[in-house]
Amino acid sequence: MNYLTTLVLMGLAASPLNSAPLSVSLDLTGRDLTFAKSDIYDLVVLEGATMTSDVGAPSLPVLAVNFVLPQGMRLTSVDCKPEANEGLAGSYLILPAQPPLPLSSETRPEFVPPDPAVYGSDRSYPGMSAEPAGQSSMSGYNVAQLLVYPLQYQPKSGILTFSTLMTLGLTLEPADLGYLPVGNRSPETRAAIEEDIRALVANPEDVTRFAR
Repeated sequence: MNYLTTLVLMGLAASPLNSAPLSVSLDLTGRDLTFAKSDIYDLVVLEGATMTSDVGAPSLPVLAVNFVLPQGMRLTSVDCKPEANEGLAGSYLILPAQPPLPLSSETRPEFVPPDPAVYGSDRSYPGMSAEPAGQSSMSGYNVAQLLVYPLQYQPKSGILTFSTLMTLGLTLEPADLGYLPVGNRSPETRAAIEEDIRALVANPEDVTRFAR
């Protein structure tokens, strides 16, 4: 299983491949959350995640999740429903994201303070729980990516909520994607390619049957 997530694509065997949406379960139970301090600010890190990067807005974990789709299908939208939320004890002042620091830079850029439009509100940030992040052909296999935001932050009250279980509704539609087909390959070559694809996606059990 892909180390990024325990995503499991379900319901495909019982439904036509052009049906929509697909039901996807994302279980993050047991993922390590690490907390640290940077001056007055709190930093929270989730195992396997990177961080949001909108400068001046709260820097929170984001998961990039790849999965394989049926041939000739485009991911058009995703609807995320949290099934289990864990309210984290305490009040948090999350570190605002800072400008990227080039490796060649010899000086640290000036600190960007919290954006008052975000931090002065109690509206959950980032608000969305998941969004499509691209789709492409990998050696003829149809692979899409989601960005998933399992932590939501209410800046004014300092509340931080961790969604440990989410259901994602993936809407697909038939599309001429222009991808080259998987093609005729020797059994050895195909097995090697599919092994590589399985290592990249969260639903490796679907790689072989979605090649057609």
